[in-house]
Amino acid sequence: MKIVNITGSPRKKGTSIRIANSFIDSLKDKGVETNTYHLNQMNFKGCQGCDICKQKSETCIQKDDLSIVLSDIFNADIAVFSSPVYYGDVTGQFKSFFDRTWSFVGADYRSSRVPSGKKAVLILTQADVESVHLDVVDRYTKFLTSYGFEIEIIRATGCGMEKNADVSYEITKASEIAQKIGL
Repeated sequence: MKIVNITGSPRKKGTSIRIANSFIDSLKDKGVETNTYHLNQMNFKGCQGCDICKQKSETCIQKDDLSIVLSDIFNADIAVFSSPVYYGDVTGQFKSFFDRTWSFVGADYRSSRVPSGKKAVLILTQADVESVHLDVVDRYTKFLTSYGFEIEIIRATGCGMEKNADVSYEITKASEIAQKIGL
């Protein structure tokens, strides 16, 4: 089984990454192959709006650090997407990455190029209470669903600005989801 773990937090030990890592760690005994990408440490540009991925290519034509990430999503059985919510949305790093998934949409602008049967785990953390930023969850769930992913969502809310917020519930949930979908 292959897992790609894409982290949008600029903090390598941030809350969203801690939850994502617990998901990965829960599957280590199953012999999974994992590739983790910390977007904040990568050199890439966002989508350029060239639409060549619709007209002349089935993949994004930009050649940078995201090329392998986008390819790994196609080759993975499970994709883990994690980001804190900063200023009402995912981090800028994650948003720039996610814009490049526009290349996953077929030339007809409706179909998905992502092979079927893939699972995704969307992990979002935020300082604010649970009732806020639901639009962020809805937006990324909509896109991942349109790509054909079966999605599990983990939200850690009310974390405040603490670097070591208590997310023991979410870490347990991540482990439970890993056991459920990583069979």
